[in-house]
This record gives sequence, C-alpha cells and structure tokens, in this order.
Amino acid sequence: MKLTTICCLFLLPLYVGSQSYDLAIGMRVGTEWGATAQVRLPQIHKNFVLEGIVHQAIGKDEGSVTLLGKQHQPILSRRINLFYGLGAHAGWNNDIDVETGQTFNGPIGLDGTIGLEATFNRINVSYDYKPAINIRGGESVLYTQTAVSVRYVLGKRYSIWDKDKEKKIRKRRNQKRRDQRREERARSGNRWYEIWKKPAGG
Repeated sequence: MKLTTICCLFLLPLYVGSQSYDLAIGMRVGTEWGATAQVRLPQIHKNFVLEGIVHQAIGKDEGSVTLLGKQHQPILSRRINLFYGLGAHAGWNNDIDVETGQTFNGPIGLDGTIGLEATFNRINVSYDYKPAINIRGGESVLYTQTAVSVRYVLGKRYSIWDKDKEKKIRKRRNQKRRDQRREERARSGNRWYEIWKKPAGG
C-alpha cells in the first residue's frame, strides 16, 4: 500500500504534465462572482495567457469587466503553474453614497494578479489575489479581490494554434535573441579593443 502511494505521488506530476490547454471557460467565485475565460497566446510567449472576467461584487450593486495579460511559470509540470500579470477594468456601480445621496461612478482602473493554477484532464482550477486600483469611480481607490476559478477546458494545447507554426514562431524569436546577443558581444568586443589600443597608439 505504501509503495503504491509513493508511486502515485511520483507519477502524478507526469500525468498532470501530459495535459494542457489553449482555451478554457468557467466560473469565478470569491469576493465577487462571475464568469472567466482564458486563451493562450503563443504569439507573445508559449505560456502567456489572456483572461477576460465579468463579475458582480457580493453585497453591493457593482460589477466590472476585466482584461488581464498573465505569464504562467510551470511548477513541477506544465499543468501546475504560478502566474502573475497586469490588466485593466471598467464597470458600473448603482450603490448610493450616504454622504452625497448620489450613486457612485462606475470604477475604471488598473489590475494586478498573482496566483496558482492546476489542470486535471478537462478541469482547470485556480486561486488568485487580484488588487484593483480605481483611477476613477468606485467606492474606494483600492479593491483587494480574491477568488477561486473553476474552468472547463474547451481546447487542449495545439487545438487552436497550429503546433508547427508555433514552433516556427519560437524558432524565429530564439534566432532573433541569439542575433541580438551576438551583436551585443561584437559591440562590446570592439569597445574593449579600442580601449586597449589607445595607450599603444599614444
């Protein structure tokens, strides 16, 4: 029994690592509740994800639409990720300001996010901390939002983006970086040569 448990613990990351996705949609529940959708954009980076969120605050008549760009970093496998990112939001607020007797303006501002995500077969689960800074509107300047999101994977990895084209994009990007590093080394070498040469010429 103990041997079986140990084997499962070692094999689980391999199993999880064999799964991936390009598109997932689902529900988000926490300080707000609503819908979330994520799509991987390999044109930016192989692990870059664009997330759209539509949510309603719990306990007040306020909601917003948020768009986030997130970079995922695999932990143990490709399917267990730490993520972080930035984005923006715009929304509505129908609550009454007790001081003025008027409704609040809809919140507009910037967002950050950091969290953990895991995907098991077609189920994607994540927890995030998402501070939102209101540049205009809202009931306060800073909202500290947290939530658990459960999504269904509609498109596994390479189901939307062509695998061969994605490899070509990465190959061109890597070649460009190598060329830039080569040029930087060449410029650096020329500078050192000129510095070394000056005393001899004097």
